[in-house]
Amino acid sequence: GSGKTKALTHRYGFIVNALGIEPSNMLCVTFTNKAAHEMRRRFKQLIGGEQDTGFITTYHGFCVRVLREDIHRLFYPKNFVILDVEDQKTILREIFEDLGLKMNDKTFKRLLDKIGILKGNTHYVQQMIQRGEMPAEEAGDDLDGRIIQMYLKTQKRVFGLDFGDLINFTFVLFSQYPKVLEKWQDRLFYIQVDEFQDSNAKQFELVRMLAEKHGNLFVVGDPDQTIYEWRGADPKYIVDFEEYFPSAETIFLNRNYRSSPEILSAGNSLIKHNYFRVDKEMVTDNAGGLKVIHYHGKDEQEEAAWVVDK
Repeated sequence: GSGKTKALTHRYGFIVNALGIEPSNMLCVTFTNKAAHEMRRRFKQLIGGEQDTGFITTYHGFCVRVLREDIHRLFYPKNFVILDVEDQKTILREIFEDLGLKMNDKTFKRLLDKIGILKGNTHYVQQMIQRGEMPAEEAGDDLDGRIIQMYLKTQKRVFGLDFGDLINFTFVLFSQYPKVLEKWQDRLFYIQVDEFQDSNAKQFELVRMLAEKHGNLFVVGDPDQTIYEWRGADPKYIVDFEEYFPSAETIFLNRNYRSSPEILSAGNSLIKHNYFRVDKEMVTDNAGGLKVIHYHGKDEQEEAAWVVDK
């Protein structure tokens, strides 16, 4: 509630309206489709007209834009298929039928988790982009490993990329074809990232590569609000931002416009115990509100019943 996203949207509007930069030369990244949609709505109010706001997007959305234009260099068609989780399950179901095996939701989860771990790095991409039959490696010789190999082969056969592939293929494309990276660097004069505390290593590296040429990188975020560490987010990228970008300027937004002083006081007193953070104390001019109550339910049912009762 300190105006981070508002600062980002108004900066975008200023760059377009006052500096005359085209929206098609600005990348603005956020983490969910819902947030990107809301940001596009806000920007259209600020800049008006029917300008291309396609680069106000998620990391996955941006990677799709890149790959639709340049994936042919990796011997994939530009109209490759994007696989969602249901598509992944369909492929696994067909593999299990071929092998005469039964599967349930636990099997799905286990295999999707293992596929996610395999796709934690980009090594497997080399298997998928080389011509001819795909050699068996990476996933191991056990049954799960064989199934994952069959999954990758099916993906390759249908030219399908799942969400994990989108950023990995973009990395490989930029690494193997510096001219492609340079083209995208030249195109994107300004880069902005919302909720930067939720960036993982790959997302951070992608932003750093793209911003290398012009150096116009602007991020907003709060390391105290990191909630995605379970899926790889690392608050060090915002806490240590000035180590990665020594010429960066940091502006603290310490005034909260959303909460009562009582809520801020409780939040400040708890959050100061976090060992890895940027030290800051939030303040507000808002009128006093109700006293903060702490209740610890034994489980979610008890907690929900207490909330409903209140």
